Order: sequence, then C-alpha cells, then structure tokens
Amino acid sequence: MERRRGVPGGWPCLLAALGALLAAGRAAAPRARFSPFFFLCTHHGELEGDGEQGEVLIALHIAGNPAAYVPGQEYHVTISTSTFFDGLLVTGLYTSTSVQASQSVGGSSAFGFGIMSDHQFGNQFMCSVVASHVSHLPTTNLSFVWIAPPAGTGCVNFMATATHRGQVIFKDALAQQLCEQGAPTEAPLHPHLAEMHSDSVILRDDFDSYHQQELNPAMWSECSNCEVGGHCGVIMHGNAATFCEPYGPRELITTGLNTTTASILQFSLGSGSCRFSYSDPSITVSYSKNSSADWTQLEKISAPSNISTIIHILYLPEDAKGENIHFQWKQDYVLAGDVYEACWALDNILIINAAHRKVVLEDNLDPVDTGNWLFFPGATVKHSCQSDGNSIYFHGTEGSEFNFATTRDVDLSMEDAQEQWTEEFESQPKGWDIFGAVIGTECGTLESGSAMVFLRDGERKICTPYMDTTGYGNLRFYFSMGGTCDSGESHENDVILYAKIEGRREHIPLDTLTYSAYKVPSLVSVVISPDLQTPATKFCLKQKSHQGHNRNVWAVDYFHVLSVLPSSMTHMIQFSINLGCGTYQPGNSVSLEFSTNHGRSWSLLHMECLPEICAGPHLPHSTIYASENYSGWNRITIPLPNAALTSDTRIRWRQTGPILGNMWAIDNIYIGPSCLKFCSGRGQCTRNGCKCDPGFSGPACETASQTFPMFISESFASSRLSSYHSFYSIRGAEVSFGCGVLASGKALVFNKDGRRQLITSFLDSSQSRFLQFTLRLGSKSVLSTCKAPDQPGEGVLLHYSYDNGITWKLLEHYSYLNYHEPRIISVELPEDARQVGIQFRWWQPYHSSQGEDVWAIDEIIMTSVLFNSISLDFTNLVEVTQSLGFYLGNVQPYCGHDWTLCFTGDSKLASSMRYVETQSMQIGASYMIQFNLVMGCGQAFTPHMDNQVKLEYSTNHGLTWHLVQEECLPSMPSCQEFTSASIYHSSEFTQWRRITVLLPQKTWSSATRFRWSQCYYTAQDEWALDNIYIGQQCPNMCSGHGWCDHGVCRCDSGFRGTECQPENPLSSTIMSDFENPDTLKTEWQEIIGGEIVKPEEGCGVISSGSSLYFNKAGKRQLVSWDLDTIWVDFVQFYIQIGGETSSCNKPDSREEGVLLQYSNNGGINWQLLAEMYFSDFSKPRFVYLELPAAAKTPCTRFRWWQPVFSGEGYDQWAIDDIIILSEKQKHIIPVVNPTLPQNFYEKPAFDYPMNQMSVWLMLANEGMTKNESFCSATPSAMLFGKSDGDRFAVTRDLTLKPGYVLQFKLNIGCTSQYSSSAPVLLQYSHDAGLFWSLVKEGCYPASPGTKGCEGSSRELSEPSVYHTGDFEDWTRVTIVIPRSLAARYSAL
Repeated sequence: MERRRGVPGGWPCLLAALGALLAAGRAAAPRARFSPFFFLCTHHGELEGDGEQGEVLIALHIAGNPAAYVPGQEYHVTISTSTFFDGLLVTGLYTSTSVQASQSVGGSSAFGFGIMSDHQFGNQFMCSVVASHVSHLPTTNLSFVWIAPPAGTGCVNFMATATHRGQVIFKDALAQQLCEQGAPTEAPLHPHLAEMHSDSVILRDDFDSYHQQELNPAMWSECSNCEVGGHCGVIMHGNAATFCEPYGPRELITTGLNTTTASILQFSLGSGSCRFSYSDPSITVSYSKNSSADWTQLEKISAPSNISTIIHILYLPEDAKGENIHFQWKQDYVLAGDVYEACWALDNILIINAAHRKVVLEDNLDPVDTGNWLFFPGATVKHSCQSDGNSIYFHGTEGSEFNFATTRDVDLSMEDAQEQWTEEFESQPKGWDIFGAVIGTECGTLESGSAMVFLRDGERKICTPYMDTTGYGNLRFYFSMGGTCDSGESHENDVILYAKIEGRREHIPLDTLTYSAYKVPSLVSVVISPDLQTPATKFCLKQKSHQGHNRNVWAVDYFHVLSVLPSSMTHMIQFSINLGCGTYQPGNSVSLEFSTNHGRSWSLLHMECLPEICAGPHLPHSTIYASENYSGWNRITIPLPNAALTSDTRIRWRQTGPILGNMWAIDNIYIGPSCLKFCSGRGQCTRNGCKCDPGFSGPACETASQTFPMFISESFASSRLSSYHSFYSIRGAEVSFGCGVLASGKALVFNKDGRRQLITSFLDSSQSRFLQFTLRLGSKSVLSTCKAPDQPGEGVLLHYSYDNGITWKLLEHYSYLNYHEPRIISVELPEDARQVGIQFRWWQPYHSSQGEDVWAIDEIIMTSVLFNSISLDFTNLVEVTQSLGFYLGNVQPYCGHDWTLCFTGDSKLASSMRYVETQSMQIGASYMIQFNLVMGCGQAFTPHMDNQVKLEYSTNHGLTWHLVQEECLPSMPSCQEFTSASIYHSSEFTQWRRITVLLPQKTWSSATRFRWSQCYYTAQDEWALDNIYIGQQCPNMCSGHGWCDHGVCRCDSGFRGTECQPENPLSSTIMSDFENPDTLKTEWQEIIGGEIVKPEEGCGVISSGSSLYFNKAGKRQLVSWDLDTIWVDFVQFYIQIGGETSSCNKPDSREEGVLLQYSNNGGINWQLLAEMYFSDFSKPRFVYLELPAAAKTPCTRFRWWQPVFSGEGYDQWAIDDIIILSEKQKHIIPVVNPTLPQNFYEKPAFDYPMNQMSVWLMLANEGMTKNESFCSATPSAMLFGKSDGDRFAVTRDLTLKPGYVLQFKLNIGCTSQYSSSAPVLLQYSHDAGLFWSLVKEGCYPASPGTKGCEGSSRELSEPSVYHTGDFEDWTRVTIVIPRSLAARYSAL
C-alpha cells in the first residue's frame, strides 16, 4: 500500500494548463501511446486528498517486470487502484542518478504502522506527463504504452493523481520507481562475501565472489568432480559448488585454516533443480590436522532426497580447533559397477570466529560492513526504494528461493538478570519428576556447584513442577553432554526439550539439544511463547536413547525463568524497512527472528499477547511486518526480550510471503545497548547516543521545538478523513451513520478491510486527567449493518504511547461481548500518560472482513475536567453548589458521617416537598448512579404516611419526572427481572446504606436531571445523602462491594481487584433452624419485617420448633451474606405463606407471594430462582431447588422477598430450616472404613453442638433436659421430645454400596404398650429430600410381585417402620443396605 503524497508545487499552473486537455479528452484507447514532454516542477511531499475513500491502494505493473528501462523503448503499463476513478493523470518525476532521492528518514515513522516519512525530492525537478485519461464511465484500471525517455535522463518516479465525480481521490501518489539501464545507481554493489581469517569469520564463501565461476584457490585446495555455477539452479543464492559427475569420487577440501577460535561450521546442501535420489550414499563431513591423510568424521549426512535445501550447523570439537586444519565434504563411494544417480551442491559455507564478540552491531550500509552479516541470499546492496544511501534490497526476481538477511552473533548478555524462579540442584528438588539422574559434579561444573547428572540405566528424564507461567517469557538452564563425561555418538542420543500444559495430553516440542553441540557447558535460552503462558505448565528434558550406565551422559544446572521483557529494557534493535518499495504487494511479509544457538533454531523476536486470546503479559505487536502496514520506509525500534539477551544472539529478517515480484529492503541497522528512552522514538540510535530527527533535541530527543495541542474534542462532522488534523492515522474507517447515532450526528465507523485503528496526533496531556469518548461494538440486531464482533480478539484496545509508538501501553480493553449499545466511556489517565508528546490508539486486532465485526467511535475529548459526571462527598461546598440544587436541606454532619446533605428540622413547611436536584447532564449507555442513604438514623419514621424518598429523573429540564426504576412484579408482562421501584422506605435504611443503580435506557439523553424527593413528612422523618456519584460505571459496578470513583473501584474491606472480588474464600454453607435469636445477625445479613417466633405463635410450626415470621409494615425480606456457591448444588427450606388464622391470613394476589432471588453483584441486580405462588403455600411445604450454573460464583447472595402486602398484620409468611450446602462439605463414607464414627458408649458424640457433627444435615425437635425426663439414664443420645410437630434426623448425602451395614440403637417411649400411631420411619431420599422411601419395604408371603423384596420369595422381612411398644429398651437395629438404596447418593 502506498501513502498519498503532495502534488508538485508547480501543479496548480500545470493543472490549469492541462484543464482543456482533460476536459476535451476522450477515453483513452487501449494501449494508447504517451511520449514524454518535459517541464520544471517541484515536489514537497504534502498529504492531500479528501479522504472520503479512506486508504487507496495503487499498483503499477510494467510488462516483463524490467529492473531498468532502456531509453526510447516502448513499455506496456497497467495502473490499478482499489477504488473507481473517472480521471487519471500519471506524471514522471525524474531524478539525476548522481543525486540521492531522499535526504533523510524523517521522524514521522512509528513502530508498528505503515506511515511513510516525508522525503523531500528537493526543488526544480524535471517532470513529464506519462499518461492522461478522462471518461464518463468510472474504472479501476488503465493500460497504456509508455515510451522511455532519452539516455541520461536518470530515474523516473511514476506519480498518479485520480479524480471521481470532480473530487480528488489522491494526488501525486508514488506508484513505482524505475531507473535507466546502465546508470550508476543501477549497478548493484554486490558485497565481497568470500573471506578468510577476519574478525568475524574463519572462512566464508558464497561461490559468487570469485571471478570466472571458479573456486578461490586461497580457500579450496582440492575439488574432485565439482563445478561452480548454477547447474542445479539456486541452492541458496547465485552460484554453488555442484557435484553431478556420475562416476569417480566427489569431494571438496579447504586449504589449511587456523580454527583456534572457531565455533561452528555452517553450510547449505541440496539438489536444487537437479535430480535427487533415495539410494545414493551419504555425504561425510570430516577434518584433518596438519595436512594429514587421516580424516576424523564430524557428521554423516544423507544425500538429498527431495528438492529442499537444508542448512547444516556442526559444532566443532576441541580436537578440530588449531592451526592448519582442513575440512572435507566427501560422498561415500558407490558399489562396484554402480553410479551416482543424483546431483548435490554446497553453498554459503561458513566457519564463525568466536574470538571477537561484538556488543554493538551498527551498519548504515554506506558502505556495507560484511563483518556484520553472515549471508543475505536474494539481496543486493544498492540505493533502492528511495533509500537514504545504500540498503539491503531484495528484488523479488525468479530464482530467489531464499530471501533473508542474517547478522553475525552479537553479545547481548545481561549482567543482572532478575529471575522469577530458580533451581540450582544443590539438593534434591521438591515437586520435580526426575529419572536416571544423580546430583553431583561427575561432568564438572556447569554453572556453579552441583548439577543434575543423567548417567543411570533406564529412562533419563527431568520435569519441572507445574507452575504458573502467565508472567514468564524465557526459560533458561545450563546444559552439557560429553566434556569430562562420556559424550553422545549420534542423534539418537539427542535430548528433547518439551512443554506440557496441565489437562492436555500432547507434548509441545521446544528444542532438540544435539549430542555434539554441548561438549562445553552452555546456556540454553528458550522462548516461553504465549500459548505456553498458562496457570499450569511444566518443562521437561528427555533423552531419546542411550547405551547404558555412564554412557552418553548429560547434565543440567540452574533452571530459571525470566519475564518477557527485562525491567530496565537494556537492549534494543532499530532498523528501517520498506515492503513493496512503493507498489501494492498483497501477501508480502517479513518476519524478524532471533537465534541463540548459532542459527540451529529461530524464534520471532516478539509474539503478540492480547486480552481474551492470551493469558500472559500484554504485548500488542509481533515482529511480522506485512506490506499493507509497512509500504514506504518505516523506522522500527524494538526493546529486546529476555530470551534474546545471550552472549551469542543473531538476528534474521526473513521473507515469509510469496517471493516472486515482492520487493523489500532494510537499512540503518542498530543492535545493542538501548539508547536513552529509545531516543523517544524521534531519533536514530547509534553507539554514541541519539541522533535526533529535525525538530527534536536533548539526550533522548525528548525536547520538541514545536508545541502540541493540550485539548482534543472531535465529533466527526465531516466526511473528509483528511480534515481531521487531530489524528495521525485513520485506517479502515468512514464517517457515516453505519452504526446509528452514537452521541450526535455521524460517527467514525470502522467497517472496512485491512487494519482498523485510530491514532491521535501528538498531544500535550500534562494538564489533562481524562479521556472521554462514546463507543459502540456492533449491534444486537442481526439485521443491522453494524454487525457485532463474535470472536475473542475482535474487541477494541485503547493504548497510549509516549515514545512515538515504540511501546504501546494498555489503558482499557473493550470486549467483543459488550458495548452493543453506545456507551460513554471515561478513562482516568495514569501518571505516565500525562506528558508532552502522548498519543492514544484505538485498535481492533482482528476482524473477519469488510462489513463484519463493525465498531464505531464518537465525541472524543481529552480534558482536565470530566464532563457528564458528578462525584460529591460534600466536603467542597463549591462543587456541591455547581452540581446540585436543593430545597429545605443543609450540608452538615449527620448520623456518624462528617459532611452530608441532610433533610431535618420541624414540619412547619411539611406542605412543601423537600428535594435535591442535579444539573442537566448527558447520560448514555453504561452510566450508573451510586449514593449513600440513611432514613431516621435509628429513629422510627411516622407510620401510615407516604414519607418515603423517591429517586426520579427528567429529560425535559424538570417539566416532568419519572421514577428511575419502576417496579417490576410477577404479574407484569415483559419483566426481565423482578425488582422494586426506586422508592426507599425507612425500614430498609435505618443506618447508612449504599445504593447502586445501572441507569436504564429511558434515562439516556443529552440533558438528564436526577432528583431525590420526599413529599410528606413530620419532624422525625429525617434523611440524608452522602457520596453521590453519577457517571461511567466501574467494571461490573464493583460487584456491589465498592465505591465507584470516575470509573475506578475503591473496594470495601475484605474485597480487592478491579472488580472488588473477595480477598479470601467465603463461607459456602447456611444451616439455619431459627431456634436461637442471638445467632440471627451472624447468620443473616438482613432481616427486614421479620422476627423469630415460638411454635405456638405466628404461622405455627413450619418445620419444627421456632420459625422466622414476617408480619411487619415497610419491607419484608430475608437476605443472606455473600456465599461461595461454586460447589453448592441446592437450596432447601420450609415455608408457609398465609393460612387460616388471624396471625397468618391468606394473601389475595400474585404479588403477595414470596420470591427467592440470587445476586452475583452484592444486591445490585437480582435474578429469579423461584416464585412461591401466593395460593400454593397456605400450609407448610418443603422446597428443594437446584442452583443454576449462573448462580454458582465465588460471591453470591440469596433473598426471600415479598414484593407487595396489605400492611402490618396482613399477608404474613414464615420460613424455617434453610439449608444451603457445598458439595465439598457433603459427607462421603470412605470405602475402606464404611462405619459411621458415632459410638454411643465409647465416645459421647452427641455432647457436642450440632454444627460440629459431620453426619447430620437436619435435626427437628431434638433435645430435652439432658437424660432427666427420659425413661432411663443413658450415654450420649439424640432425644426427640422437645415440642409438637415433626421429629426427625436427616443425614448428609452418603455414598453407599450394596452390602454396607446400617446400624443404630433405638428407644421409643420407654413403654411396652404397643401403639400403631406415630411410628418412627427409617427412610432414604435420592433427590436431596424431595421424595422419601422406606429403606426396607415389607416382604410378606402375600406381597404382590417382588419389587420390595430382594432375594428369593421365601426371604420374608418387615418394613423399616418402628412402633411404640416394640422398643421399650435400647434395641440395636441392623440393616444390610439393599441395592436399590445404594444406587446413588442417599440421605437417610
């Protein structure tokens, strides 16, 4: 993609002169010929165009893809654009070959974005009209014949200007550059890569640098049956040493080399376009000393069996290091009478010199320092793509199979790495899986002290414990194989490094530690990629195979992990890149990679890690550069990750897209210690510090000669994108009504292909505090043109940068799941986002295609005062009077709060409504209101008076008022949730209480007011407000456990985090029988309108004993404390609503029933769990409810609520024996010891309180004065005779198996007189007590069928029903658990 540039300064006159030509023109005939005529022009590179079309893609294709033009020759040219045009003018801007086309790479380029610098071509250039076209039929392409200019003209830059319906689409966009054949700039500088014994290499030969396609005799002493050339096509680049002779020996031998400081031998081997074979013998790589005929094998390599070229890296042993060392490549002999079937070739042979380690690599390529580079196949070093001097230019021509540039190894090691976790193996580590190893120094010292040495028989493997790697980016350890121990002999002895994520079966390979590469202990540094950054990942090393005890021994030491980036950002890489060189080349991309093992394995320098997709540290970019974002020269600056900071790190730029026809270039490379603040993104880093761009100065280029705007306010009224000077980049968007009205009028809608982002210009935010805007991510309607995102990664990220885009810090993430309605968002700027030269970016990382996953933004404001927000604690009277108006109220201390808005005093003015009213403010989606309210401060309000406080709103400046929340009750249609109105009764607010309300859509307007009012009152009906907040809601509204302050939560005690989640796990259990009034407040958070009554009071016995009875005026509800319900399965209780007595009379409408609700956000919103219908519970009923998945959270509360009743003494209800029980607390009998731990004689189990007994779930009417009123004194027992009503004992759920035994002792009534009334039943339930069955059914001779009888029909038994008279004394009962009972969890 090409950025639009400004027209030459002389163009206004030119356009006027050509006006008649274009007006009278006809549609150009196919292949119209255009012969150049010349005129003087200027060019200043100013951005023009109306921008309505967004980004426009331009491609100019010249038939045959000539690298240069021949003067006077005709060329067929086709120009294509991504949008329609009806007028097109193509001009040629000519530059002398002796003049560089650009003066410098400007400071406007940014990390991660395709923003071209403003290259000045200078003044008084020669221009010509190349082609002109005008037509009434719009088109997207034009073909013509271009006649090249005369010899000596120089390079021509094709510049295009297009119009559509009178509007300029783009002006003077650079489409392509073509230079004259034979011109000085056309002769490429091919660097001399063949060298020996330099600071960087011992030997290097690309077989292209010696004349006449011969071997360099200084490097090669012997070559049997080999030729230098392109006989097998391209192996890596250009020529290669090729072996195709079918008879005789095939070998290549170097001259004597001094390898004392050598480290590795590297070469490329393949068959190229020649025939390959599956049966040809192997190729052996060997070395000899002092011209000896004795050759020592380094490696045996299979002959090529496919067309791929393989880069081989061989680590040189100590024995191969010395003076006068020769290396040999030799193919083994074929059998007598056979011939070699295939060819093979060698290219890019390299032996690295490790003696001179560079700590800085700096190269502007003028001229190129070949010591900085190993190879760059597919490239030449030349002035190209309007580069600043030379660049490494990849021309994309046929035959370039490999396009990459590799630096030499650079020493980037850190002095003080900040390890996150370490293991040094000085003692046996805990939690590790280790096989076949001992701790010791059998292989010497690796890092320090002892190491883990793998020398035993059998499996040899080591695995770290599972660990939370979400904050890690680099795994390091020291490794050796051989050395003072027995070394490996083949790749069968290699050690595999892999990772394993808990819960997944597959092993994720990370590296192969080859047997010959680690004879000297070396540091292994491996990237922990984003897909491995999980809460439970472990790393393992495993040897493929070995030959037994003390053979092929290896050792590891000092395992440690580091963060992704070092805290001090010690090192950096900086370079300029140009993809496409001015033409549109879809699919062209380049990856920036690094290797810490001499090129054996490569990793991306950075991999992006984004919210919803990755659990690791946020990283908003990867080092993959696509042509759509990096057309034109861009300076890239990147802090190096920990994984790349080793003593032997090399960097590689590798083309990953299609090569043919895709050009790219790199220039001005710096790798080394970071310059101060990365030169603030406004300068070139050098070994001497920052070289600042024009307009910037200071040690870190931090001082700008210009001032930046301190305020931004943009409402997107114009459709011309180029008119928005407050924005540096607008990509993938249009100004339209595509997502409706967000704030007012049109909005900026992101619905196009390609990158979607909005970046502000540089701003001075030092005096600002907030960034505010309206955002929408799609629509809920499936018919809308504003189609909502539906996949992770399709949300919008808000970043800020203070270094010209080198680093983007995350401010907020707007999830694809939310924001389907317009929301006003207010973001408080962190401290480092308040400075000069700040930029903000809204960016959608992924989307499906044009028109999909649409989002829109409007009303962007950066300001020091938050608009449309009120936040008052009444300590500042000026703020109070600016925001509120109130009548009959005073700002004063009240009810324990220092400053409040209080409504107190006598009732002389009771005929006047007293109220507080806000100023008009703009309210939109995601706004909330939060305040503290108290009514009476413990003093009772006047009864039978409408003295409640109402919260209302007005959208017409106070003419009419409506409740913020209308009541929504069961009988009302279209209720999404049942809730009370925003009318507050004194019974609920006797003490200060926080109210949080998400403002409904009906309150949204550009001028909304809110009012708290009290219409009727007496002197005792006092109330007060405090801590009023109206504004952007906090995350999840602080879960109901914190105060919202400008979008940020201030959590209550015991809660923490951005959403105020519990600091510690909450209780999971409620077991309340309402027998003890003293424990009521500890068991329940809120009881309004209810009290504990005796069995003979209220509604009588509900389950057993006392009950909780609701009879009072005001509000009637029972609210639990927040519970951890993740493992809770059910809620059960007994309830009665109304009855036949005056103290428990029947309700007469559906609203007078009782609702059971749950809330996951501290009572802000209530979801229905069950409705107890008003007419179905006139007698006590047992209710059992399974919890839905939505109610299983770490913080859920429950509420029993009667929405409507006729007043005190009417529509009463009562509840008893509420049980909420966690699955983790259910009692499971172990199989190995299936006996209940209750021994009545040895252990007085029932002397302990009931809540300490793990077996019993419920006991009803249990208890007497201990053993005194029963028939005889006994050891501890459970006695049931406390009061009228059911008497029972219920176990928790038990796991039973057939054959288990149930045994207990029973005494009924202490009498021998038989009675068939009120027997004791032994029953079981499989459904948590909803239905009960006898443990043992009666089995009599006349029993019908055998359903209740197990075994043969002659095995008779009585049911588990026990009558008075049969159990005068303590009698042991033993029952074998039947199969029907043992099928599932059972309660007895």
